[in-house]
Amino acid sequence: MTQDGNIKQMFNNIAKNYDKLNNIISLNRQLLVKKKAINNIELKSNSKILDICCGTGDIAICIGENIAKEGKVIGIDFSENMLAIAKDKALGMKNIEFMLGDALNLPFKDDEFDASFISFGLRNLTDIEKGLSEMKRVTKQGGLVVNIDTGKPKGFFKLLFNLYFFHIVPVIGKLFNGNSTPYKYLPQSTKNFPSGDELVGKFKDLGLSNVKKYDFLFGTISQQVGEV
Repeated sequence: MTQDGNIKQMFNNIAKNYDKLNNIISLNRQLLVKKKAINNIELKSNSKILDICCGTGDIAICIGENIAKEGKVIGIDFSENMLAIAKDKALGMKNIEFMLGDALNLPFKDDEFDASFISFGLRNLTDIEKGLSEMKRVTKQGGLVVNIDTGKPKGFFKLLFNLYFFHIVPVIGKLFNGNSTPYKYLPQSTKNFPSGDELVGKFKDLGLSNVKKYDFLFGTISQQVGEV
């Protein structure tokens, strides 16, 4: 099984304005949230870390700067255009490498990494369980599997989140990208995506232990961390 080719093309098409629109849509909060999520992780500075669906490299660069300063970070993505931007952003950072690859068929041996991350990519996979299983496979015993993605806010914040995500974000996407379709897909992709609590259950079903959940921005972003 491989990742969806149509979604790959969509990400290739929006790569140029991806970072700018992420900042606009998140009201300049996305990098702050990513850094807070990274700070929840305790790993040695010489760790070898995998960032799956790395996109334009924000998480990989953040990990390289704050965790694996003396180690190695490998970012993998199926979008060539996203990777080209990531490589430019990480120019001169010798502890970071980016490569083309499929999240559902990771090109790595078993037990290769001290931690495997995926951020805002799990909901784009055609098989979430297979993606998590691959993350576990390539992570060493005692290592960490980490997901960061959209959450399921409740009450008033759910109404506000849905109004913004489903009605305003596509308009912003059309204004700045000339095409609203990718930014209609963004909220739609969250509709059937498991909640943070449901993902905790999936982590446990996979055999991960000491599973923890962290929520950000009133539950609109959720992070799960499990130990192999």
